[in-house]
Parts: sequence; C-alpha cells; structure tokens
Amino acid sequence: MPRCLPLALLCALLHTPSCLAQGLPALIPQRASVLNVTFDPGTWTLHWSCRDNVVVTSCTATDIKRDRKPRTQRIRPIDCRCQFRSLTLHLGVTLEVNATVNHSAVLERLSYINQGAEGSAAQNVTCVIHDAGVMTCLWGAGPTAPHDVQYFLHIRNSTGHVLMECPTYLGGHLHTGCRLDDLTLVPRHVHVAVTGSSRMGDVMFYDVTLNTKLIERLSPPDDVTVVCNSSHCAVTWSRPRTWAPMTFSDFQYEVDIQRQNPEPGSSNHKVYISIQEENRVEFPSPEPRLGHVVSVRAGDVRSKRWSVWSPFVEFGSERRVVPRLHVYLIVVTVTLLCATGLGLACKRFIRIQRLFPQVPEIKDKVSDDDRINPETLRKDLQLQIDKTD
Repeated sequence: MPRCLPLALLCALLHTPSCLAQGLPALIPQRASVLNVTFDPGTWTLHWSCRDNVVVTSCTATDIKRDRKPRTQRIRPIDCRCQFRSLTLHLGVTLEVNATVNHSAVLERLSYINQGAEGSAAQNVTCVIHDAGVMTCLWGAGPTAPHDVQYFLHIRNSTGHVLMECPTYLGGHLHTGCRLDDLTLVPRHVHVAVTGSSRMGDVMFYDVTLNTKLIERLSPPDDVTVVCNSSHCAVTWSRPRTWAPMTFSDFQYEVDIQRQNPEPGSSNHKVYISIQEENRVEFPSPEPRLGHVVSVRAGDVRSKRWSVWSPFVEFGSERRVVPRLHVYLIVVTVTLLCATGLGLACKRFIRIQRLFPQVPEIKDKVSDDDRINPETLRKDLQLQIDKTD
C-alpha cells in the first residue's frame, strides 16, 4: 500500500478531522447553511460557527440500524459542537440543529449519504474474537464493485477516534478479510468501518458498532479428565480462557458421555450444568464398565453462545464386558452339566459292577480267621520251640 503512506504521514502531522475520517466520505451540503454547520463522520460530530447572536438549543441525529429500524439521538451542544454516540452511517443519517439567530428560530437539516455505486460496498461483514485474543473479520466484494476495488478496515472507539487500521489483510490485493493478533487497544464497544477504493469511481462503505464481548467465540474447556472408582466416575475440567473478563457465574456447561460401540436402542448420557463454582460432574458407573468417551463444551449464560466440543476423553474398557447376569447363567449351566455328567458316570459304574461281579479269593484258614489273635499264635509257637529243646 505505498499510495497510503503519504496520507498516513499527513494525518500524523496534521491530526485534522478530515484525516480522522480515514476514508469515510465527507458530508456535501445540499444548500447554504445559516449556521455554517459541518459534520465530521469520523467522530460523529456537528460543528457550527460560534457567534454572539447564535444560540443552539439541541442537536438530533437519526440513523438506520442493521434491522432497518431508525434510531434517534437528541443531545445538547457543548462549545459550539454536538458529538453523538456511535452512529451507523452507511444507510444514511439525518442531522438537525435547532437554534435561534437574533431571537428567531432556525432549523438546520443535513443529510449524510453513502456515496458510490449501489452494491459496491463490502458485503456480509462478520467479526469474531477467538482463541482468547485474536479478532478475525471477513467480508465479500460487492456485486457491482469495480474490478480494481480494494477494501480497507478501520477500528474506532465509542468517541470516534481511530484506534488502528487492519495490520494484516487477508484475501490478496482485494482485501476480503483482516486478522488482528493484538487487541490491547480494543475496548468493549468498537466501530468497524470497511471502506473501498477504486480508480474507476466512488465505492460505498459499510460500518457497524460491535460489542466485543458478544462477538467472542468461546474456546472449549481445558484439562478434561475422568477418574473412576468401583461404582462411580467423575468428570472434571478447567474454565476456558476468554478475552473479555468472565467469572464462573457467567459460564454454563454441557457434558456429553457416549458409549463406544453402543447397542441398538441404547441412549447416551448428557448432563447440563449451570453456574457451578466446581467444574465437576459425577455419575454412577459400576464395574465392570464398557468403554466410554466424554466431551465438554462451555456456554455464556447471558448470550447463549456455546463453544465447540472439547476433544473426546476415553475411559472404561475397550473390550466388550460380559454382563453379570450372563456370567451367573453360565456358572449355573456349567454346574448343572457337571452334576448331570457325574450322575451318569455313577449309574454306569453301578451297572458295570452288577454285570461283572468280583471273583472271591481263596481264604487261608489261619491268616484269614479274624477270631485268631496274632499275639496268641506267637506265644504258642514259642512254647513249642521250648519243648523241643
């Protein structure tokens, strides 16, 4: 952008209202002004000549919001000027100054018109703050924009002072986006203006006032962990980082617990948590437990914004666990089969004994006689030996 450098240097040296407009077209008076009223679109300020015979009582500005509804601001002057709060200019603004000149009522009316071909302005301008400190704005070229059009983005605060021009444009020479990695100077409410430049003619601009807290896309919770005992599991997480200041009471959470390889007709477990200082949820999960995955997302209780889901965290067994009822049935079945087999074996043994009885052995009358005492036999034998001697 070499051709923009001289303008930037001139603005830095002069610091004039025309430079502060930074590309916004100036108001072109349609008729002679008794009060010499001028309007600075960069700071939304009306100026007029201060004379002793002129007393301005009020100023009015009517702009059109994005919903196409008019909004009117009426303020009192300060030091021969009226500065309005952030105005939306691209749809046109009607300005009025009520005054008395030499004790006669005078009404000055001005119309601020967006100069350029209809449909040449940037379209679908959206800005999002993400990753707790990066703002990205995207837009598309207008359908009737000249082929050499180039768009520029400027950010102002609520008083109209230019905070910065886009430091990093996206989309090549055309400029269809902007990335801001440093939001240190960005306040709660900002005015974003996307202007166009072409050698073939005027290009309409687009502007909008944004609440930076409402355009922040929340990050998912950090440090999602699961701890289980024999009967329960507990999911814990850390509050996500944000660019806008938020307390624990600003957050709400959803915890999604899904079963891996679920059976047909089974339902997943989803828990909703709102305004809880301890980021924790506990649920029954007796052992043995199937494999599960859990994910958590964060939301803003006021704006109903939700982050994307956090990465899945696995817990439980990946293998399919046999249910306890099935285990009991298997044990009972095996026991019955063993008992039946043992009974059949006993019956078969008895039948074999009946068919093939055991043959009795020849008995020794002496050794097999239970009535003879072995000690008596020993004594008798000893007596016979003594007699022989």
